[in-house]
Amino acid sequence: MKIEASKVTKLLISEVPNIDPITVFLEDYEPGKGKITVSCWGKSWTAYWGGMSGDDVATFFCRVDTHYIIGYFAPQLHSTRFSGTALVEKAKRVVLDCRRGRTANHHPYSMDRDEARQLFDRIEDDLRYVEREDHCWNHSDLLSALFGDEWWHDAGEAKKPNPDYDYLERIIAAVQEALKWQARAEAA
Repeated sequence: MKIEASKVTKLLISEVPNIDPITVFLEDYEPGKGKITVSCWGKSWTAYWGGMSGDDVATFFCRVDTHYIIGYFAPQLHSTRFSGTALVEKAKRVVLDCRRGRTANHHPYSMDRDEARQLFDRIEDDLRYVEREDHCWNHSDLLSALFGDEWWHDAGEAKKPNPDYDYLERIIAAVQEALKWQARAEAA
């Protein structure tokens, strides 16, 4: 059994507006190689970089873009996510465009008032509670009527900003600001 001890820097960042307290662990193994772990409100993200051009973890973390860091911390997390509300809005726009005689998606015709009202009611009744993109398949007949045979392309574009992504982005920005502040304090 081989046991090695290393120096770890721990930061506690608090009193950041609209962000829970953040704990940061920084560990530099050698110049250009190190690891960071960020924890906030019961969630943790960690990344190891082995080619930081001689930088320590804190300097590298401050130098790179927030989206790059999120790609390491949570590669499955996207800046937008499917939204049933956005799907309803998109579907209603198609009906309104058809009602006004505009070409909308695969509908090069105008729609009379009764047909538009019927579709609007179906949109409200059927699509209002769709929470995930895969649930759209339960409404494929309505979505085909609205968006055409390959409706899943349009339905897949029904997105809104992802609050989880935004929150992680704000956490990373707070950590970067704290690390810069700490570097200035150590330099003084």
